[in-house]
Amino acid sequence: MFRKFPNRLQEFLKAIKWLQLIGIVKPFWKLQPLSDPSEFIMPKVLHHFHWMFWDHDVKWCITVTGAAELDFHFSLIQTLVGYHAFNKGISKLKQVTGHDHCAVQHYIIAAVARVASSLQEFHDHKGAIVSWGVHTNWQIPKLKLPHGVVLSICQSGAVIQWSADITQHAHVEEIKVPACAGNNQNYYNQIICHLNWLDKCFCFDLATHIQWHVNKGMDNDDDLGLDLDSDKG
Repeated sequence: MFRKFPNRLQEFLKAIKWLQLIGIVKPFWKLQPLSDPSEFIMPKVLHHFHWMFWDHDVKWCITVTGAAELDFHFSLIQTLVGYHAFNKGISKLKQVTGHDHCAVQHYIIAAVARVASSLQEFHDHKGAIVSWGVHTNWQIPKLKLPHGVVLSICQSGAVIQWSADITQHAHVEEIKVPACAGNNQNYYNQIICHLNWLDKCFCFDLATHIQWHVNKGMDNDDDLGLDLDSDKG
């Protein structure tokens, strides 16, 4: 739709959101039908591991065990030194930090250790879901993603060395922090003006710093010339 009607961007964005797509119209691997993106696109630790765990895996565990049951399990777990205690459970947490993500990841196996029978029951009867037309297949991208992690590590080494945390932190400092000082009006224009102002200030500071060194060098040459003249005298 977007290629036929490029001016209907808003309709295109609504359509891809409903289909849970990211909006890439022409992926660069389109002409390579036998290629597997998981082999050459490295997973990002923050998004593919920590955030995916909290946004999907934790919700799956809550659905299987029940919110009250899972919260009760977390309240019984003995807290390790250096990790956050979840005495009231995790099902009602709203704002969670990366440290909390790691703590929940350490506890989740013990908290859901008795749900294996529920998962096996699901696998035994999931064919009925397809036969009744509730779901057509089980080709779920979120489930396929972890299968490429081991392959990418074998081919390209540890995933942490390809981390995008540095660039994301720069995005926070250069975009998100200045945006908080705005009035939420004309967001893009304000960010462009801010970045333009930063660039001009940087260029001005660089030029004055270079000129200062030039002037300092000329003053040193003049002082050296005066010293030589005094020695001759």
